[in-house]
Amino acid sequence: MITSLTRTALAAVFALGLCLAAFPATAENDGAEITLTAKQQALVRRVETYLNGITTLQSTFFQQASTNEFAEGQIFLSRPGKMRIEYKAPNPILIVATGEFLSYIDKELKNITHIPVKDTPAAFLLNKRIGFDPKRVAFYEVAEEDGAIFLTVGERADPFSGRLTLIFRTNPMSLRKWTVVDAQGTITDIVLTDPFYGGEIDTKLFTVPEFARDRSGD
Repeated sequence: MITSLTRTALAAVFALGLCLAAFPATAENDGAEITLTAKQQALVRRVETYLNGITTLQSTFFQQASTNEFAEGQIFLSRPGKMRIEYKAPNPILIVATGEFLSYIDKELKNITHIPVKDTPAAFLLNKRIGFDPKRVAFYEVAEEDGAIFLTVGERADPFSGRLTLIFRTNPMSLRKWTVVDAQGTITDIVLTDPFYGGEIDTKLFTVPEFARDRSGD
């Protein structure tokens, strides 16, 4: 079963990929879309360059919602194409992307759901190229202050379909946190506690467990 917290996690974690169709929405739609200044455009390009420079990422993450739900786990990313998100017990959920498919696995129930990566918010993150397409992305905040860059974006075609804030440390440049708000106003924060970029990751981490492969044709 996909719990409300884990469902939010899918959007929150995959929001890294900026697939705006999956962004949770803020019901009040606070804040107006801004027209970027030259300085803000430069900040956006800086963020794009940084994100495209990520080859691998491994980190512990903490996830907390304003509903007092809490979870933690580990994320492993190897671009392009591979990702693993594993929650710490008692949450039994494991998410593995291996290229064409993303597998959502309940280790306790031994259930699995396969979803084409192209149909998930993970697709953008796992592609070779990450970018903020101005035809799709509306900007609500782009700022640099106190050693951090704050970037809040949503879907241009439907302002109520999503709002995401990314927070980067600037020295050195590092993604540290992102926040999403759902249609009911629930705020979910995802914090990377010890991110390590550019290291080698065991490819076995991106394999689907045997029981999941056995049931994949069900």
